[in-house]
Amino acid sequence: MGRVVVTHSTYIPGLLKVLRKLAAVEGITTCTPAAIRHGGGNAETFQLRITRPLPMGSGFKAVARKGRSSQEVFITTKLDKAGIQTAVRRILAH
Repeated sequence: MGRVVVTHSTYIPGLLKVLRKLAAVEGITTCTPAAIRHGGGNAETFQLRITRPLPMGSGFKAVARKGRSSQEVFITTKLDKAGIQTAVRRILAH
């Protein structure tokens, strides 16, 4: 079981709940929320999209969105992109 790094005092709504479920997925080591940004489009429902691999093949960067806010998330994992996307889809479907 992985862990969620809790370093910020602010998270977009629903993020910690999703990251805790994601950290429980076999092969995921760490989920680290990072910078929050405001503006841009409007995401009516919570979204988590895998955007790019991290250096050295250690995991992936993702972007969580809800309303007009977005937050970067760094996920350390041994899973490939398809594997982590499948895990995210399963979690968001519940």
